[in-house]
Amino acid sequence: MSKYFMSIDLGTSSVKAFIADFENNLYYSEGENYDVIIPNTGYAEQNPEIWYEKTISAIRRVLSKSKIDPKQIIALSFSGQMHGLVALDENFNLVMNSIIWMDQRSEKVINEIYKIVGENEILANTQNRISAGFMIGTLYWLKINNPEIYTKIKYAILPKDYIKYRLSGRITTDYSDAAGSLAFNNKKLCWASPVLAKLGLNEDILPECFSSTHIVGNITSKAARETGLSEGTIIINGGGDSFMQSIGNGIISEGVFASNIGTAGQISTTSKTLLFDSKMRMNTFAHVIPNRWNLMAACLNGGVALKWIVKQILNENDYETVNKNIAETPAGCNGLFFLPYLSGERTPHMDSKARGVFFGLTLGHGRPEFERAVMEGVAFALNDCLNVLLEIGAKCDRIIAAGGGARSNEWLQIQADIFGRDVYRSSSVEQACLGAAITAAVGAGYFTDFESACGECVKEPSKVFHPKSENVAVYKKAYPIFRDIYQQNKEIFRRISV
Repeated sequence: MSKYFMSIDLGTSSVKAFIADFENNLYYSEGENYDVIIPNTGYAEQNPEIWYEKTISAIRRVLSKSKIDPKQIIALSFSGQMHGLVALDENFNLVMNSIIWMDQRSEKVINEIYKIVGENEILANTQNRISAGFMIGTLYWLKINNPEIYTKIKYAILPKDYIKYRLSGRITTDYSDAAGSLAFNNKKLCWASPVLAKLGLNEDILPECFSSTHIVGNITSKAARETGLSEGTIIINGGGDSFMQSIGNGIISEGVFASNIGTAGQISTTSKTLLFDSKMRMNTFAHVIPNRWNLMAACLNGGVALKWIVKQILNENDYETVNKNIAETPAGCNGLFFLPYLSGERTPHMDSKARGVFFGLTLGHGRPEFERAVMEGVAFALNDCLNVLLEIGAKCDRIIAAGGGARSNEWLQIQADIFGRDVYRSSSVEQACLGAAITAAVGAGYFTDFESACGECVKEPSKVFHPKSENVAVYKKAYPIFRDIYQQNKEIFRRISV
């Protein structure tokens, strides 16, 4: 009789329920979509009750599609969007909508946080820069600007942990997701008490932290009735989506980088040493894998920038045509540049006021140049991320591309040409889901460790894109100009920001 493992991947635009039969290499997945709520400019919220309703639907659909007996599912684990706040009162009821990672309202209090705590103290206790959209800043913003809400909060948890609570009845988090709150000490694997105390934030509202493979509990009878799962199924703690995606791509060793283009974009890798950037241009987080850390440099605008230009501006729906246009357009777009900072930027600028720019326009530029310039701009931004990781001492032997952007041959070739390195396309499907299912199997004892699990479950990359020397030469000249466009305009961005 086959043994199955399930994962729930709670993303920003959808939730997916995934079932893996590792013995027979069979996978089943179903998803449900939802929207981001924008009540005011710069705000970004979601309703966790909607998350759970959609999770129930996705679970029931994947059970129906797979025709698997729920009693054969050994364990369930989680992958989830990071950084956001879910606030519950003493009766475990939602106090408000979740304020998610895209939200920028706390930008107004970040300088105050640094004045109160001090940059050296923050770096020593969190190994990261505090920025808008992360839980610690959101909590402090609520404390200052909405104390009526803040005083009601009995439990401040991260997004995936709300779904885990609804299924298990227990409130916990893991080291990787806790790290993404920026209220966590990645050296000591505990909450950053000195920072919380100086800000007057109540540490007692934060959940207990355990490893990602920790057995949290079991599916409750109520959750079993709601989802169709079997009561008593083991629930494993889980982790942040960036880490789970790395595991699903087999990126568990030093020297392998992930280039991910989803809604946003990231360059990340695994380190056995606690490396962090003294200039605080990136993030160092405790990993799902014990005694390792995830080094992540992030740009806020990845696939969303291409979606914006294609659908919202050019009113195009056929991405095959877009890719064909881009393939027929020369590298460098005949002098057209694009800064992809439509929602501000993190690495390396850490500038919420940065804005998108098309630069170098002439009457000779048309639709194909606009489309390719956006792809190149995102790849230049990822190159910024790559260079920061290399600067702090991370070793790069191989780059594996993942996320929706990896479906485009043209975008992968652009990355290879701009990075000046081979780029491999991931063979894994639903990488974050797969990583969380592997975590469930490791936690339940089906695999002894992540190394053996990934060796058995993760396929080798399917295709490699080699840099083209003629394009590399173009981009070597263009990249410094891309960087200068931001530097020459950053003060103007501040003047026009609202």
